[in-house]
Amino acid sequence: MAIANFQEAQEYLKFLPVLHDLPKRPFLLLYDSEADVLYIDFYSPPKSASDSELTDNDIVIRYDDDNEIVGLTVLNASKR
Repeated sequence: MAIANFQEAQEYLKFLPVLHDLPKRPFLLLYDSEADVLYIDFYSPPKSASDSELTDNDIVIRYDDDNEIVGLTVLNASKR
C-alpha cells in the first residue's frame, strides 16, 4: 500500500519545479472533473477578471483592470 501511495504522490511531485518559479503568494487550484477544467487563481482570495483571452491550446488567460494576469482556466485538463 505504501508503495502505491508513493507512486501516486510522484504524479504530484513532478509539478514542484513549476511551483518553485511562481510568485511567492497564496494561490488556488480547483479541478472540476465533470467539466474537465482546471482553474488556477494566482490570488487567494481570487481577484476578479475584467478581460480574458482564449489561446490556441484551450487555455483562458484572465486579466484584471490593470492588465495583470490573475488566473488561468485550462480546458480539457485531463488530456494534457
